[in-house]
Amino acid sequence: MQKFIFKPSVELIPGIKVTKDTELEYEREGVKQTIKDLVFHSITTKKGDNFESTIDTTIWLEEGDILVYEEEGRGYVKPATNCVVTIAEGIDDLTNIKDLG
Repeated sequence: MQKFIFKPSVELIPGIKVTKDTELEYEREGVKQTIKDLVFHSITTKKGDNFESTIDTTIWLEEGDILVYEEEGRGYVKPATNCVVTIAEGIDDLTNIKDLG
């Protein structure tokens, strides 16, 4: 029996890899975000017909965490899983398993 993997994505995703020195201020309509001392603070406000919502989130980051940038209005977000890696890390992972199939 052979082994297979799903075709790797080659979509490049904008974002940042956090260090202890990372400082960020980002503001856009409905989104205000800051990073300082590995603390990511995000306030997102949405208004619509008969509703208004404010989400105030604080995330304690670790060095090496990756935040991806979503142009659809959410700004920077931390993926729920560690599924986003640098291109070099992705190539390394694939190189390490190339002879397993």
